[in-house]
Amino acid sequence: AYYADLALVKAKVADTRGNLIFHGTSRNANPDCAMSGKITIVEAEEIVEAGVLDPDEIHLSGVYVDRVIYSSDNEKRIERLREQSGDESEPVIE
Repeated sequence: AYYADLALVKAKVADTRGNLIFHGTSRNANPDCAMSGKITIVEAEEIVEAGVLDPDEIHLSGVYVDRVIYSSDNEKRIERLREQSGDESEPVIE
């Protein structure tokens, strides 16, 4: 088995103890990535105090997390707006 020296993971919500809640499909691979790293650094969109998160909603325990960093820029670059001209009979040439 391969183990990473460093794991970088993005989470929706983290508490000060490192417990994480992921959003959407990031729940598929992020917990495995976080558990496989010797050192795990989490970039969280929101950081709350310990005890605020409901234990049933936590996706990854803080045992696997070494550092939590606040993510101030959360632009979703994968989402792009594409517009077509009003006349749909003409093909759009880019």
